[in-house]
Amino acid sequence: MDAKTSAELYHASRERVSAAVRGLSPADLDRQVPACPQWSVHNLVSHLTGVAADFVAGNVAGAPRPPWTAVQVETRRNLPIDVVLDEWATTGPELEQLIVSGTTSHPLVCDPWVDTGAHEADLHGAIGSGRPPADVWLAVLDWMLDEPGPLTVITPDGTYSAGSEGPAAVARTSSYELFRAIFGRRSVQQVQEWEWDTPEHAATWTLHLARLPQTSVPLND
Repeated sequence: MDAKTSAELYHASRERVSAAVRGLSPADLDRQVPACPQWSVHNLVSHLTGVAADFVAGNVAGAPRPPWTAVQVETRRNLPIDVVLDEWATTGPELEQLIVSGTTSHPLVCDPWVDTGAHEADLHGAIGSGRPPADVWLAVLDWMLDEPGPLTVITPDGTYSAGSEGPAAVARTSSYELFRAIFGRRSVQQVQEWEWDTPEHAATWTLHLARLPQTSVPLND
């Protein structure tokens, strides 16, 4: 993806998330995010703001692992949401300029919309703010699933390869469900409910696809 498109996708996602949470009540800001059960809505936005600040500052050591994100959340835990959003309104455009400048080749820094898009969907699951638009999750699928693998997933929008281990298999689902599944946001049951050409492969592949612990309870987003 070219740098201009990457910056535009990030900008649009940042604007949607900011608009969705600015003005929320304290109770809504404190609401648990089902896809990230250790985070509230406020925590999720703190993470996204912290990502922008860290990328602009060149603090990428440990990204995107939990200790790195935990600092972002803890630093902003007691700040009013308007203060957090105002920070993002400053660092976000700085990150967009960094992307288009071509001065970094770090894949996470160059494509922050991947993380923002996943969390925009998480936010929808918490407050019903709306799914990210299709151009985000289709771009994520192209970005995440760009290497050949033994699992072929056919969606109405394209055919994708996934996995590095496991038997050759074919499954069919929607592009949005695949987008959520590759970030671990779908349960074993939900993945097994895809249309599998060979049913026994469904059980095998749920062991190889990313899965976060909380998705033992199916998410509805």
